[in-house]
Amino acid sequence: MKAVILAAGKGERLSQGKDKSKPKPLIPLLGLSLLERAILSAKESGIYDFVIVVGYRGEEVIRYVEEKQKRSGLNIDFVENEEWEKGNGLSVLKARGALKEEEDFVLLMCDHVFDSGILKELLAKAMLNKGGKSVLCVDKPENVFDLEDATKILLERNKPKAIGKGIENYDAVDCGIFYCTSAIFNALEEEMVKGKYELSDAVQCLIDCDKLDVFDIGGRFWCDIDTAESLEYAKNKMLKSLEKPTDGIISKCINRKISKRITARIVNTNLTPTQITVMSFIIALASAVFFFLGEHKYLIIGGLLAQASSIIDGCDGEVARLKFLTTDYGAFVDSVLDRYADGIMIFGLIIGYWRLYGGISVWIIIIGLFALLGSFMISYTNSLALPTSPQALKGLRFENIFENSVKGGGKGGIPVRRDMRLFVIMVGAILNQVMVMLLLLAILTNLEVVRRLSSIKRIFRLPMVPPT
Repeated sequence: MKAVILAAGKGERLSQGKDKSKPKPLIPLLGLSLLERAILSAKESGIYDFVIVVGYRGEEVIRYVEEKQKRSGLNIDFVENEEWEKGNGLSVLKARGALKEEEDFVLLMCDHVFDSGILKELLAKAMLNKGGKSVLCVDKPENVFDLEDATKILLERNKPKAIGKGIENYDAVDCGIFYCTSAIFNALEEEMVKGKYELSDAVQCLIDCDKLDVFDIGGRFWCDIDTAESLEYAKNKMLKSLEKPTDGIISKCINRKISKRITARIVNTNLTPTQITVMSFIIALASAVFFFLGEHKYLIIGGLLAQASSIIDGCDGEVARLKFLTTDYGAFVDSVLDRYADGIMIFGLIIGYWRLYGGISVWIIIIGLFALLGSFMISYTNSLALPTSPQALKGLRFENIFENSVKGGGKGGIPVRRDMRLFVIMVGAILNQVMVMLLLLAILTNLEVVRRLSSIKRIFRLPMVPPT
């Protein structure tokens, strides 16, 4: 499957101010150009072959893409449309020679950013399409940022009847994401004979011939970037999307609010997610050093650094998601360094308590040990999955039961995720209540582990049902 991306337009309304020197496809948005986002969104949906149609300042666009994507493993062909001012329909027609005869393809606009899950579902729907029709992604009008400039669609019993920017009656809006059959080229040629060069004219032709279906994206994120205002809107929506349902209380109320602001800045640098992970780890080590010194003033600094480490720890994943750099290896490194950081900080608190009071009590060792074990076991069981039947457990080692993420290890539970634990450490350090803080961590974390073990025990009590 190939993706055709239209990147031929000038984009006068957007290319203003500091970005006036750049053609529209190269306008940056949170660390990537608009064109890069279109390419990587398609790649995330399993597409590795691209045809990019360029026009205005096309040589600059080609040089940029070749430099950025030379090690990406993608196959990218460029097609030039010297008559790009006529309309985007001509740009689509120009791509015909770069495709095989009768080949279906995905059609994207370089200035549309979207949740890659939309394209994945569109491809799944198209594969089940027995009628050989093109499919257009649509959304409800109330979800559109600039409705006045949007291409509207009139539906009748979920079937498209009319399309255009100027139609008065409409039920949906064109998202600029298509699954196209070769029939689109015949429609384009028919309309161009009439002097019509816009893609929507050809789409109307497909509608009239009953060769177009629509796919409702259900309100998921997408945005047509045409103005500075729409660019800012897309930026804010993308930053908002970094919040996760599995975020703990402190992450939701404090950490994410700060980390997203930091991410919005560092995403435009060359810092990698792994480098940010290491930075968070170094801050945690600095926190442990101050805990080790024992005095209250140093405890306060250490507590603030622990919370800073927790905030920065969210930035690595945020940058990875925004720049399509998420990897299993990166997640593994992050998890390992988090465990080291947790252990070193708790060890620093124990030693600092001993230095502060001139002698070490067996109780601080016991409480610190259980706080440390509880912290590790919470993380270990954090991805607890509850299979629907005992058969799902057959042949699995114990640790495999905890493989797939479920919110915090099941419904309910004590809120002792890492964000909360580091926040408790900060508060305990500031209040100079190290023993109380460690005792609280020891009790709460181990109680939550017991609760999770109790939850999974119910699975083993289910009756065995022979597989059908």
